[in-house]
Order: sequence, then C-alpha cells, then structure tokens
Amino acid sequence: MHSATKPLAAIDIGANTIHLVVVRISHDGTDIDYVDDELELVRLGADVSATGAIGAERMERALLTIRNQVATANTHHVAAILAIGTEGVRAATNSREFLDKVRAETGVEVELVTGDQEAALTFWGGTSGLKPSLSRRAVLDLGGGSLELVVGVNTRVLWRRSLALGSGSMYNRYVRSDPSTPSELHAIERGVHDALSPLNPPLPVKEVIVCGGTATTLAWLAGKVLQDVHPASRSPDGKITVNGMRRTRYLTRERLEWLRALILACSSAELSRRYDIEPGRAQLLASGVAILIATMEQLDADTLHIRKRGIREGALLAFTHVGEDWLDNAAQGTGW
Repeated sequence: MHSATKPLAAIDIGANTIHLVVVRISHDGTDIDYVDDELELVRLGADVSATGAIGAERMERALLTIRNQVATANTHHVAAILAIGTEGVRAATNSREFLDKVRAETGVEVELVTGDQEAALTFWGGTSGLKPSLSRRAVLDLGGGSLELVVGVNTRVLWRRSLALGSGSMYNRYVRSDPSTPSELHAIERGVHDALSPLNPPLPVKEVIVCGGTATTLAWLAGKVLQDVHPASRSPDGKITVNGMRRTRYLTRERLEWLRALILACSSAELSRRYDIEPGRAQLLASGVAILIATMEQLDADTLHIRKRGIREGALLAFTHVGEDWLDNAAQGTGW
C-alpha cells in the first residue's frame, strides 16, 4: 500500500462541477480525513449538450478554476494530484484540446476515465469509511452528464453500468419550463425507467448509497424545509431529524415526493433565494429528483443514504492501495 506523510489531492472535472479535495488517508487505508474541499459550478455539460463541444467562454472559466484548485492543492504540499475527466469532458468533441490546455497551463495530466472506471471509483469512494459487510451495497453517482449504478461487496465490484442519465443532460433534454411541469418530470422518469428496465442488477442490496452534488443538495433542502415546518425536530448537534433519521444523510421516497411537489410549485430562482441554493444548482433539482425517484423504484429501495464522498475519494483510495495501477484496478473492479 502506498504510504505518504503528505496529503493527496484529487480534482474531478465533471459535466456540472469542478471539484477539488485534499485528504489524508487513514493508516489502515480504509478512511479519509479532509484537509481542503473546493467546488465550482461550471456546467461544461451545458455546452456539450447544446453544441457537442465545450465553448470558449466556459473553457476559460474551467481552466481558471483548475489553475486555482491546483494552486490550493500545492499550498498543502500534496504528494500527488490526481485529475479525472468524466462524462462532461469525454462527450465533448474538443476534449483533447481542453485536456492539452489543462496540461500546458497547470502541468497536471487529466485522466479521461471510462464509464466503468468512473463507476468503480465512485463505489470505492461512496462506501469508504463504512463498516465492512458481506452484504451487497449499491452506489448511485448522480453526476451532471451520467448516472453510475454499481453493486458490490466491500471493495469488490460485482456489477456496474454507466448511463447518460445525469441531472444536467436530462434537464437539457426534457425541461423547457421554470418551474418544471409535471409532464416534463414524467418524461424524465419515463426515460430513466426505459433505460434501467432492461438491466438486471443483483438484488436485493443491504443499502443504496447516492453521491453527487444534486443529491446532496436535495437532502440539504429536505432538512431546510423540514426545519421550516417542524422547528422542534432539530437534534442537539444541529442536524434535522425525522423519526431518528438525519435528513442531511437520508432521503426516503416520501421525502422525494414531497420535494418533487415543492420543485413543481417554485421557480429555480425562488428555490435559490428562499433556501440559499446556488442558482445553477437550483435549476437541476427538478431533473435530479425525478431521476432518483425512478431509480429507487427500479431498485425497489425505500431509502437513499446520501454521502458527499464519491469518485475523488475513490481515486485517492485506489492510488493509496495500488499506486500507479489505480486506473487499471478501476477498469477491473477487483478492489483490494
């Protein structure tokens, strides 16, 4: 196992966000401790959905963000910076130009991961720090450009799929109104059902974990709304609870249906203003809630365990365990 006294950094360049984490890996290689965490909503996928390529203005914004994040990582004297490009980059016709510019301006080589690699890395990140279990777990990564669905045991991937069902891509494909209309959300849910129905993931699973900024924002919104309705349901540490569950950590089908109704009643600007959500993120909540509802139905799941960890943390754990072979390990899904 790779061991370093210095922290490690990972930058995830996705369809919605560019996200840096700087972490220290635990001595046993199973958990992480955050040193720094920066995120910028750039939405490269919006250009790719509209024209097939990353536009000049958004490319410059992305380059500036990556330069700043590399500088932040270097202030922590990191041992390595892993940079990962996912669906928003790999679907762009000018992805090579973009990656060359990143390397020229920052010295960082971006690894353009496949859907299978992305799924494995997300599974390892999403399950990191949890108690080992011989039961199957499922991990969903709701990104801007794609949805990864993975089933595994501990770090061994048993089954995985990467589908073009991201919150940004589905929003661009189906949503024309603000607030969204019931027919638009039904269309998204139908699209997810059509894509997932032919698949045969190994079920049942012990729990379903979901990663990604849209999902964590929905969980945060559920807690915020619940605080408005039931102020007394705040726990001693400030988290919002219902029936003993922290709404910042879990989403039930009931809560998602409630959020669906709220999103149908409010414009993205109103959601942003009332609940202090970044405007670009508020726009994607409609597609996100529809995708999660439809996916839960396909998995016969009642509850989603929300985790902020994902592909970045999974990449750093894989690098810690297998070193330079971390991408090959992700392609195989064998874990450690």
